[in-house]
Amino acid sequence: MKGLTFVRWSKSQTPVFSRFRAGAALIGLAWALGITFAACVLMFAWVVLSVGPVYNFSTFVIAGSISGAIAGGAVCGRAARSMGLAHGFLTGLSYGLLLAILFYIGSSATLSAVELSPRVLLLGVAGAFGGLLGVNSHVRKKTTITAKERPFV
Repeated sequence: MKGLTFVRWSKSQTPVFSRFRAGAALIGLAWALGITFAACVLMFAWVVLSVGPVYNFSTFVIAGSISGAIAGGAVCGRAARSMGLAHGFLTGLSYGLLLAILFYIGSSATLSAVELSPRVLLLGVAGAFGGLLGVNSHVRKKTTITAKERPFV
C-alpha cells in the first residue's frame, strides 16, 4: 500500500474549491455517458441478432451504469491528478442525476425522488472509487529498456 494516495493535505492555504478542475469532471462525465452508450448499443445488437420474444436486461443496465460511473470517475481522477475522491464523486453524482432526469422525462413509471436518490448516491460512490483508481493509476512498476534490448535503434 506504499505509494497509494488516499488523501493529500497541501501546506498551501489555497481553498479546496480553487483546486477543483471542472474540465476534468466534464471529461469524466463524457466517458461515463460513452460507456453507457456502448453498453446500450451492445444490448441493442443482442436483440437484433438473436431470436427471442422477451429480453430481460435489467442486470446489464445496472452493470453498464455502474461501470460507466467507475470509468468516468477514473478518467476524471486521472485528468485532475489530485482530489480524485471528490472529483470522482461529483462526476458519478452528476452522471446519476443526469440518468435520473432522463428517466423522469422518458418514463411513464412513477418513482419518487426518495426512491431514485439511493441509486444516484450509488453511482456517486462508484465514481468516487473510480476517482481513487484514476489518481493512483500512476502507481505501476515502470520497466526501463536499455539500448541493447531495443530491437531497432
